[in-house]
Amino acid sequence: MTTPTERIDQMLATYEKLNREANDLLDFATAELVAEHPGIPAGVLKQREFTSRAGSMLNIPAALRILRSKFS
Repeated sequence: MTTPTERIDQMLATYEKLNREANDLLDFATAELVAEHPGIPAGVLKQREFTSRAGSMLNIPAALRILRSKFS
């Protein structure tokens, strides 16, 4: 039987892995936006396209839904 602490450790490891992957995807998408709009800073594009629409960068699932819609 898994203890609550062990389960939390497992969940944190999974979340951290997914968080890294999500941030990599958002960085990739931001780099594509920078290539399309070279005069606009990456931070501004990331804020406009993802952060403000998702509510915050802490809300990775919402940001990924936005990103998914861009690739659909």
